[in-house]
Amino acid sequence: MADLHETMSPTPQPNPRTTAETKRLARREHEAQDDVPHTAAARTTPDRVARALEHARRCARIADDNRGKEILLLDLRGATPLVDFFVIITAASRRLSHAIADEIDHEMKQLHELKLGMEGSEEGRWVLIDYGDFVVHVFSPEAREYYALEEIWGDAPRLEWQDPARAKLVPAPEPSADA
Repeated sequence: MADLHETMSPTPQPNPRTTAETKRLARREHEAQDDVPHTAAARTTPDRVARALEHARRCARIADDNRGKEILLLDLRGATPLVDFFVIITAASRRLSHAIADEIDHEMKQLHELKLGMEGSEEGRWVLIDYGDFVVHVFSPEAREYYALEEIWGDAPRLEWQDPARAKLVPAPEPSADA
């Protein structure tokens, strides 16, 4: 009997990756949630709001650099205790929506700002990236009109997000030959 066991091939080991993991890796998707420590940040932390605002502005600039349109930064601190800022962006296509969301996710990871969750990246109509203190919304034009977040939060102040040092220069029109 011992000879029989020696000649048999070893038992195949199960693949440590699940089917879902393999499919996700094949599509190169991001995890829906980063590994975030389970400690709450107090709203009284001195630089927390300033950091959230700067990161929200950075997200808006990333969207602008990646051809996002109608970009808004809303200050929701006076309207809700749940989130401080919304960044609202329109993307002309599903592919552009993915590109903007991926760039924002990548840049925020570089700044050690981990997302609590990402929703809607499969459909591309409304991608929501939740960073806790601020939330980024990337809409298709139809979804933005339908959900109308800027109307729902119409009382929220709109904040400037463009960096004056990076302002895009518009070329002056050339003088006409008639003048």
